[in-house]
Amino acid sequence: MQLYASYPTKIQKRRCEAEIARLAREDTERVEILDHALDRMQQRDITTRQVFRTLIDGELLGVTWDSDNEKGWRCKLRYMTAGIAVVVVAKLIERDESTCLVVTTWEG
Repeated sequence: MQLYASYPTKIQKRRCEAEIARLAREDTERVEILDHALDRMQQRDITTRQVFRTLIDGELLGVTWDSDNEKGWRCKLRYMTAGIAVVVVAKLIERDESTCLVVTTWEG
């Protein structure tokens, strides 16, 4: 019996932070900001630029496996930008290629 059979085969937990940063820096069309995150960004005056800065340079606060909807690594990142700490929860999933879904944001 394989314990980690449901985990993605291409993306390893220890590589999540680097892969999210790479996507946000080099492959931005593979970063999707979900409607919920867009709503929270608007409510909290967080810009898309701040979200991308957090994805690229943010401190990784945690990585967990998430099997809701599309399976993938759920990552929480924090970055000081424009005088506030922005927290972004992003989910790294595999479709045809790696994709980063921005799930939600807040000031933290």
